[in-house]
Amino acid sequence: MARKTRASTTWSGCTDVAWMFGVATCVKLLLVPAYRSTDFEVHRNWLAVTHSLPLSQWYVDATSPWTLDYPPLFAFFERCLALLASRVDPLMTDLVQGLEHASYATVLFQRLSVMCTTAC
Repeated sequence: MARKTRASTTWSGCTDVAWMFGVATCVKLLLVPAYRSTDFEVHRNWLAVTHSLPLSQWYVDATSPWTLDYPPLFAFFERCLALLASRVDPLMTDLVQGLEHASYATVLFQRLSVMCTTAC
């Protein structure tokens, strides 16, 4: 009977993890148009706040009931996402006209950005 080496066991474990990651990603991609979480508009608004307003107004804006209430590091992360989001769908990052905006491009952007950032 052949004896398993440590390298072959490690490789098998990596293959299993990669396979599970691939399956999970496919399921998530299939569910992209299926639903939006309750936080969808909250995060869309945070993208708009960090994109449309100067830093000094991020935490005091009252345009929407969804105020930015996360720590500054997260706000800067939202700002980075907003730079991309404004290229995908400019209305997504419009502070006033973008309220309750949920185009397919916006939904897809938010879903994919969540999947990509959780994979890192």
